[in-house]
Amino acid sequence: MLARLFEPVRKVFQRVSPGYKNGLFILGALSLMVGFGLEGYHFESQNLLLLYLLIFLLLLWVYLYSANIYHLQRSLSLLKKSLLEVSRGRYSRRIEALSIPECAFIHEDINNILCTLDKKNTFLQEYKKVVDASALLVKTDVHGKITYVNKAYEHLSGYSLVELTGNSHALVRSQATTNVYLEAFWNTILNKEVFTGEFENQAKNGETFFVESTVVPIVDEAGEIFEFISIMFDITEHKKQALALEEQLYIDTLTGLPNRKALHDAIEMHYSHKLMLINIDSFSTINTIYGEAVGDGVIVALGEKLKKLVHRESLTLYYHGGDEFAVLADEKTPSDFFKEDTILIAHQLNPIELVSHSHNINVRVRIGVAQGTKSGNHRSLISMASLAMREAQKSKQAYAFYSEVDDDVLHLEQNLLTLEIVEEALKYQGVKLHFQAIANTKKHEVEKFEALVRIVDREGVMHYPNSFIEIAKGARLYSKLSREVFRQTLEAAQKNPLYEFSFNIEMSDILDARTRRYILESLRASHCAERIVFELVESEALENNDVVFHFFQLIKAEGSKIAIDDFGSGYSNYAYLMKLGVDIVKIDGSLVADITTNLDTKRIVMSIINIIHELGMQVVTEYIENKETYQMVLLLGADYAQGHFIEKATGIDATTLLE
Repeated sequence: MLARLFEPVRKVFQRVSPGYKNGLFILGALSLMVGFGLEGYHFESQNLLLLYLLIFLLLLWVYLYSANIYHLQRSLSLLKKSLLEVSRGRYSRRIEALSIPECAFIHEDINNILCTLDKKNTFLQEYKKVVDASALLVKTDVHGKITYVNKAYEHLSGYSLVELTGNSHALVRSQATTNVYLEAFWNTILNKEVFTGEFENQAKNGETFFVESTVVPIVDEAGEIFEFISIMFDITEHKKQALALEEQLYIDTLTGLPNRKALHDAIEMHYSHKLMLINIDSFSTINTIYGEAVGDGVIVALGEKLKKLVHRESLTLYYHGGDEFAVLADEKTPSDFFKEDTILIAHQLNPIELVSHSHNINVRVRIGVAQGTKSGNHRSLISMASLAMREAQKSKQAYAFYSEVDDDVLHLEQNLLTLEIVEEALKYQGVKLHFQAIANTKKHEVEKFEALVRIVDREGVMHYPNSFIEIAKGARLYSKLSREVFRQTLEAAQKNPLYEFSFNIEMSDILDARTRRYILESLRASHCAERIVFELVESEALENNDVVFHFFQLIKAEGSKIAIDDFGSGYSNYAYLMKLGVDIVKIDGSLVADITTNLDTKRIVMSIINIIHELGMQVVTEYIENKETYQMVLLLGADYAQGHFIEKATGIDATTLLE
């Protein structure tokens, strides 16, 4: 009976720690001592035993209560220390197990949580190593103040973490970054959207570096931004190559002056500019008598003289190629001032003695001047200045100014005759296509043909595009002509299923709703869309034109390809190649023509090919006129070659094109 009564006490006694057991023995001894001390009092034996038991239980309760409080405090203290270590980012610390079962269970659960956190932290540290090894990392607070940078950013910028902390990116940002760009940046990230873009920065040593940055807003549990994380990649070398390429494209190597491309781009931006073209009289005679080296020296010497004469900030001197220079005045320059500049330069240069390779050579120049209008002109500014210069040569004057009235009278009769020829050709099947072969440089086999339009009049005389295209546009016949060319191109593709065919398309084709609809409907009905390549002449007008982008999406959905023609002669924007979904890039023939003799041109072509291949596109080189040029484009890595060396454009009917 007594054994059953004390069984619960025995189980409790087994669960307590050795320290508790020792304490219980001490309590028992104290109880006996108290009992003996009370023995002198007259208690009955059964009452004395009960007294011993009560004293023992009281002391036991006091002891156990105190011991539990102590162990509980110790457990909480260990838990506090462990959580403090966790708050400092140390997840490896563990809480030791205690004899109190409830505390032991809590500690075990917390240790399991810490173990999980430790593993996740280890993974995060490994991810951080990957980011640090491959990218630049910067953290800023909500006000744009830097709170952290990794070692890679310290190395690139030259600033230490201590120097950068608390500063904004203005410390390294280049002055070339516009306020408009920064405003767009802040509007994006403060709207809790991810921003991706490029930044030009300046390192501590003054060197410029470029980064491609992705900035991610980090929000708290309330959805409010509390910091920004920027992951950046160093694109300095790529950017420098692009800038060097751009400089090569825009600077003439002989004179060091801005070249023809730079002039054309400047004119496209502002119609109301004023232009003078300066041409050397009888320059071919100088080359014939003294040789090209002396002729080049004359060009360089005249360029140096013009630099001294063109001294106002509003005037920019260009080398237009051959024996021609150009001076462009901005729209703020008064017409009277520009006229005075023209007269002054004409008097200073007529005649002038130039020294080249120890030869003293007297030259004279002719100057043609034209002025654009804000609304533009049906004729380009360069064409108007060229007409004025021809008038100066014809009248044997040093200079002449363009007159629209004289120009209209001069060309009206010829324009009407050409217009009549185009109208008749559209009515009586006078529009003919010639096809020029495009060879695969790896297989040395013809794989493609480019459709080239010609017009044959009733007398059998063939007319080439440069004589009728602009007139057709002015008379609103171009869209009809373009639709006829596309019809014949599809017909050729259907009859020659082993080859691709290129169709030259212009912005006016795409923007014309009727032509656009005709092309899409004909393409879908042809069942050969995958062998049609649309060649678009590169143009700045492509920028942000949703109609163009949508049209190209539709034709690519049909399986057709997109090519950019004359790349390097217009607005060379690699970003829009990607946006348009371009498959093929045709390098401008003027760059390819002299790659065997001009090292700078060779470098430009090589750079373009490398960049285009990096973008995942193919390259076609035009104007391959001889074996040497063909071998050079093979060496540079071009995918296709086109030109008279491959095959001259043929006028054979499409039914026998490849027979």
